[in-house]
Amino acid sequence: MALVATSALEPSIESASTPKTSFRAAGFFRRATATVLDLFLLIPLLVVSSLGLRAALQLPVPKLGELSPDILLANLFDGSVTNEALLGISALVPFFYFWTSYMIWGQTPGKRLVRIMVVDVYGDRPSVLRALLRTIGYGLSVLPFSLGVLWIGFDREKRGLHDWLAGTYVVLKP
Repeated sequence: MALVATSALEPSIESASTPKTSFRAAGFFRRATATVLDLFLLIPLLVVSSLGLRAALQLPVPKLGELSPDILLANLFDGSVTNEALLGISALVPFFYFWTSYMIWGQTPGKRLVRIMVVDVYGDRPSVLRALLRTIGYGLSVLPFSLGVLWIGFDREKRGLHDWLAGTYVVLKP
């Protein structure tokens, strides 16, 4: 059973074979809400992982008042192995968060709260490879001024660049 998207006037994805299964595409604002909810979970994960790495390497933990964009930029261009490891963790934690969520459940915790999920063209949760492509594609979608994400608001199937690259749809959970 393959999914076929309908026009923007009827934002649903219907199955081409019997039995007819219908999915409604999730819109831009619902998906944006899910992303904000995921960020509320990701930021503490990033802080804990960074503090854990600093403790493992016996580095001092900066005070809250010392944190600023200047320090982050200085760490980015410092070139020390420690700062590169911290930056690597800052990229790997969100990568594994999204990849494993899509692979295991077909949705992140934020998407679960707003009752949407990621499916492939057959209506199943994404495979390991498809979830990997979607996660990498999401990184590409946010790089050029988030144009790949903003595309969702104008696409008739409500798909972003990462959805097109991975062959996935974000639909309302039945």
